[in-house]
Amino acid sequence: MKNNLKAILLIASISAPLSAWATLGESTSSIMNDAIALKASAPTTSNQSSLDQATLSNADYQTNTLVTQTGIVIKQFSSNGNVFGVAWHGPKVPDQNQLFGKYFTVYQTSTPSYKSLTMRKVNASDFVSSTSGWMGHYEGKAIIPSLAPANVTINSLK
Repeated sequence: MKNNLKAILLIASISAPLSAWATLGESTSSIMNDAIALKASAPTTSNQSSLDQATLSNADYQTNTLVTQTGIVIKQFSSNGNVFGVAWHGPKVPDQNQLFGKYFTVYQTSTPSYKSLTMRKVNASDFVSSTSGWMGHYEGKAIIPSLAPANVTINSLK
């Protein structure tokens, strides 16, 4: 039974359209396709609750973690069925077009709010990112503030 289910999932994920990949700002229903596209392990899911000490309110969200064959750890943060943030670290930069989806163009064309040899920050109207690194060690994160739970910011993504 397990082998049949795995075969069905594999066939469904291979035949799924590229636009169904779970990327920033899109549905979480096809996160497995990200694992396939990025050649990563099956995602592991955990529930998070971030407590804002000032308001004492909980912001609940899920974290899906992928690990690519090249050792990149990618976390996708979701709430209400949508991916609102991503974070990664590893020896290479992952396919940011895959992770950012429709926001990749915003990332590429926006004037950085900060830029140096090792860091780039973008703060567009509804897209915030911070990427940094040097050969062999890269990290980054991005968030769609309008989709994020209250009190969750780019600095909350770890």
